[in-house]
Amino acid sequence: MPVFNGSNFIRDAIDSIIGQTFTDFELIVCDNASEDDTCDIVQQYAAKDSRIELIRNPRNIGASANYNLGFRHGRGKYLKWCAHDDTLSPNYLEACIRVMDANPDVALAFGSTLGITGKNEIVRPVGDETPSLESDNPAERFQRAIELSGTCFPIFGVFRRENLERSTLHRPYYGSDRAVLAEAAIMGKFRRVEEAIFYNREHEQRSINIDDKVQRSFWQTGRKSRGAAAEHLQLARHLFEIASRHSDITSPWPLRAALIRRSLLPIQLGRYGLELVHMVSPAAAQAAKRVFAKPQRNHEASKMV
Repeated sequence: MPVFNGSNFIRDAIDSIIGQTFTDFELIVCDNASEDDTCDIVQQYAAKDSRIELIRNPRNIGASANYNLGFRHGRGKYLKWCAHDDTLSPNYLEACIRVMDANPDVALAFGSTLGITGKNEIVRPVGDETPSLESDNPAERFQRAIELSGTCFPIFGVFRRENLERSTLHRPYYGSDRAVLAEAAIMGKFRRVEEAIFYNREHEQRSINIDDKVQRSFWQTGRKSRGAAAEHLQLARHLFEIASRHSDITSPWPLRAALIRRSLLPIQLGRYGLELVHMVSPAAAQAAKRVFAKPQRNHEASKMV
């Protein structure tokens, strides 16, 4: 569980984990130099439950490095990343691990998603769910994982540790979880376990609600960077790297071809262009975005009439 200033919801998150029907796990909380009483709360739990370990970073290393830190300290056959503000149904681990144990070709098992508010009221989740990816073709799974990742709910599913060990893990740009999922899809199938419920919390402090990309890069990397803020370019480069890393599973050429087709889509070319302009002049990028955003809104309105 990577966390920074998570005292608002971390009790709920930990309670849902220690209340799992599957009990043979370790919970590693990686605190990213929190300035609130997050660590005090975790230590209270750890004093009562030997499965809980707290790692305190002396400085904020960013979310991506903090996610990877938890992976490096884990020892289990399977790994599940957890957010401090989300919760799980009591059967989540048991149901997902049952699927993983019974199906060696499944690389990721994840639950269905419900949204919750700060007061634990059930709402529609923000974003679309990812379906199961059952194709026997790794290239098809790779392409579908990129297309259907949505808000990346499956990143909080159960992975095989051996697959993550040979992956590129999280990288220092916002949205790198999409690449983590795409790389996992090369290695195996995705299975959505309907009876396991992932409660995704919507609140103002969520990273997805940070509009400024440079500020979002600070959340992801621990520093403000225009390069890291070029999220679409960073993702494209990361995906092309991934496409060349697993020739023992599938030829890289279908993966590269899918990425080239994706990169040449008008919407992607527009995103890349804006990000390149932003690296030179954020003001010019904002002006260009305003110019192109208005016709797009009018176009959407005309489709609705």
